[in-house]
Amino acid sequence: MFEIDEIAKEEARKYGMPPDVHIPIAARDKYSIAKYIGSINSIDSVPSDKAFLVIPHYIPELNVKLPLWKIKESTIFHYSKQIWVHVNYACYRKAYIQACPEENVKGFVLDHILNRRMARLKGFDYLRIIPVSPNTNTSSGVVTEKYGFEYHSTENMKNVNLQNKALIQYADLADIVKMLNLKTGGLLQDIVNEAQSWIREE
Repeated sequence: MFEIDEIAKEEARKYGMPPDVHIPIAARDKYSIAKYIGSINSIDSVPSDKAFLVIPHYIPELNVKLPLWKIKESTIFHYSKQIWVHVNYACYRKAYIQACPEENVKGFVLDHILNRRMARLKGFDYLRIIPVSPNTNTSSGVVTEKYGFEYHSTENMKNVNLQNKALIQYADLADIVKMLNLKTGGLLQDIVNEAQSWIREE
């Protein structure tokens, strides 16, 4: 029987994320992954503390009334085969290809869903990676991740993050947009704002 990180769940609920859109993207350590996210499986020739395959403990029943689940790319959210890597590991592309030889990632960037600089500020050592287009990766980094990093670099947020007892983190709307391989938009973040309607029942 898997366990639930109730603190992380409450954080996701606070931002209006429905239960079936609670998608783990970061964890404090491997123990937290094994306890709250899924079973850990090694990747051949890859150090076990640097990158590994995770098979989720539980895939929620989807609320078909949410427009999100009509988007073809949404299958990646609860994919049964996930690659997680240490925040400082550099050879994650090679690890992903080795773990998922059936996937063609030519022309794609292997991207940490949660920006690594932000993960370090928040105290998360392990992150899920996915393939996205170079344009999606650049768009996310220029706006969403830049301002997110600046925000979490403030003294107030450093203190908030130090006091945060959640052992994992779920995706927010900007993460959802990136996982769908969509550009997060300009300064007004139009697509992220639009995504709010995707997680509301029709």
